[in-house]
Amino acid sequence: MDKLIKTIKFFFFFSLLVSFSSCFSMEKNQQPDNTKPMYGEVLKNEIYKKLDKEFIENCIQQYGTIDSAVIVHINYAWGYFYRNDVTTAMKRFNQAWLLNPEFPDSYFGFAALLDMQKNTTEAVRFYKIGLKKDSIHQRAEICYQKIADCKEQLNDIVGTIEVYTKITVLNPNNAFAFKKLGYLQIPSEAALNAFDKAISLDPNDPHTFINRGYLYQLREDYPESIIDFTKAISLAPENISDYVNRGIVEMLINNNQDAKKDFEMCVHLNPKSGELHRFLGLSKLNLNDKQGACTDFEKAKELGDEQSQELINQNCK
Repeated sequence: MDKLIKTIKFFFFFSLLVSFSSCFSMEKNQQPDNTKPMYGEVLKNEIYKKLDKEFIENCIQQYGTIDSAVIVHINYAWGYFYRNDVTTAMKRFNQAWLLNPEFPDSYFGFAALLDMQKNTTEAVRFYKIGLKKDSIHQRAEICYQKIADCKEQLNDIVGTIEVYTKITVLNPNNAFAFKKLGYLQIPSEAALNAFDKAISLDPNDPHTFINRGYLYQLREDYPESIIDFTKAISLAPENISDYVNRGIVEMLINNNQDAKKDFEMCVHLNPKSGELHRFLGLSKLNLNDKQGACTDFEKAKELGDEQSQELINQNCK
């Protein structure tokens, strides 16, 4: 009988131990994880709830309002993302989410970081949540721009193009997004289409004409290239690089007199540039003005242009 009682007590104790261990294991596995979106989406115990409350109270005391605190932590998060500190960025997005779970930016941040971690399914889920929280797209466009900036900084060109494409879907009138799509996709047909759209939206930006002109130059469509460089010059007549670009194309098609005029303007705008004197010399050389060319090559050398010496050796002795 004693042996039976001892056996029963043993199994009772063992059952309690297993039960306690299971509860402890569940408690341990359900620990919030600030390196995952929404702290791993687990229910927090009273200790964590108390810590959260203290954090929120401290933020209100420091920043005045919840909204102000959210913006501060969101900006911290984007800053860490920009510097490729994914872990700290996730922690800051979590803090912003804790302060206000209805603010869309945290969800876009979660999605972008998950995308970086190649967790595409979860990234899509959080993008959808962000868009749902931002039904009128006041924050989505801002967040996508932040993501594009971060991806470009991290040299993720494919990812950057994808994000700018999303921006154009959200806002088909975003000229800047089309400009970036054009620049990032040179010399493809997609780049040309993007530049065309950007110019239709913002016809007074000389940089877009310069970029499209360069694209035409790469495609050896020199007449169109000159048209765009000329338009850029009309919009920004003090921009030396526009004259340089047009002058180079003019030399490529043997419009050397026009090229000379462009490089004369360049030297007028910046007489201390050895490189510009060398270009002017080359245009004169193409016009058989050897003496004038050598004078410019010597001036270029005097101003520190290292490539001029070879031209002097070849043409001026």
